[in-house]
Amino acid sequence: MLKTLPSLLGTTLSGRVFRIPEDLPYGPIALIFGFDHEARHDVRVWKKFFTVQGIDFLSVPITPIFIPAQALTDTAEAMRIHTPPTSWESIVQVHKGGRELLAHFGWQPDHFAKVVLMAGGEIRAFHGSGAYDEEAAASFLEANA
Repeated sequence: MLKTLPSLLGTTLSGRVFRIPEDLPYGPIALIFGFDHEARHDVRVWKKFFTVQGIDFLSVPITPIFIPAQALTDTAEAMRIHTPPTSWESIVQVHKGGRELLAHFGWQPDHFAKVVLMAGGEIRAFHGSGAYDEEAAASFLEANA
């Protein structure tokens, strides 16, 4: 199994620069990546699952190519309108490292979330093909046990 993530650079909706994996907490945290706008539906289902299970998560909209952070300003503003301010720190718009992340896992950008469970700086579980399903969710619970 893969142990680490490539370096990603982004900004929380509250405006704080965030580096993955460097700025992640030591304890378990799920990273829910969405590579296109349509992935938001699958991202929502994964967020609900992790909330019910009491597992911390970050929602990580990500571009598969590098773009300057300021190019995401309008998108961030639109997201803030539809997101309560208490959740702004749990959404990290990644603008650098998307291509490397896709290559690292052999993923394709599509309409589904890609999910990674991190703990202690290492990857514990990941899901990168197709929509949320109970079997994939069970593997995250097992990895978090």
